[in-house]
Amino acid sequence: MEVVRIPIEELDKVWSMVEKDIKSALAYSSQLTDSDFVYDLTKEGKFQLWVLWDKKQKITSNKYFGVVVTELIKRKFGKVCHIYIMTGRQRNKWQHLISKIEDFAREEGCDIMELIARPGWQKVLNIFNYKRTHVVLEKKIKQEENKIWVLEEEEEDQEQVQQL
Repeated sequence: MEVVRIPIEELDKVWSMVEKDIKSALAYSSQLTDSDFVYDLTKEGKFQLWVLWDKKQKITSNKYFGVVVTELIKRKFGKVCHIYIMTGRQRNKWQHLISKIEDFAREEGCDIMELIARPGWQKVLNIFNYKRTHVVLEKKIKQEENKIWVLEEEEEDQEQVQQL
């Protein structure tokens, strides 16, 4: 099993294989984006695409185990390798390969690895010395704004009816 970084010029050759997993991963997040966004930023070199691959498998479709998308972010006091997406099947066969992505990050001058992930990843990554430093809290506000707006409209309608 290996994790293979896909060069930009090879992206189109693997996209049909990884897109379903990328779409699935994005469906669990609130990052308000889609697979086209990931494709475009990868094509521009802003994201890096990695394929989890077992070349020992005889059937090509069995060789693919998952996908990782990373982003290198320069901040004021250092550089971060952010794991944007990490998903696949039979995680126990490839989770240790995070060290290869860490090697890449070091080579790129990164100081820190980070990811925002579902809670189950904490237990998995603890064994690789990842520590929870923050908690992400979310609240969908657009739907609530729409509900408030609808209520205000209904109240205005009722006032107009009462004036008649």
